[in-house]
Amino acid sequence: MPEFEILEFIALLIIICPFSFAYYIIKRRKDMFPLLPGATFLVLSFLCTNLEAFAAPDAFNFMEHLFIMLAGISFLVAMIFMHYIKISKKPVILSKSPKKEGW
Repeated sequence: MPEFEILEFIALLIIICPFSFAYYIIKRRKDMFPLLPGATFLVLSFLCTNLEAFAAPDAFNFMEHLFIMLAGISFLVAMIFMHYIKISKKPVILSKSPKKEGW
């Protein structure tokens, strides 16, 4: 069974800190929303890295590498999507609040 490493736990804490602000960032900047799935997969990857020291090391190791792969794919799709929005100049992600006339 793999040993629990304090550096991996510290890395998990470091990556959770900015991820915890994602809700507030996305409320202000709707254009950052496509990056959220990739960031979520990275946090899950770090979580699986730490959990494999306690139980089911093979399963958590597989899930760790799966989440890293999904994070890479998600970031690639997000970058293509964001590039398309910039090129087309169309607002694809709209705010939920109605547009106020006369402002």
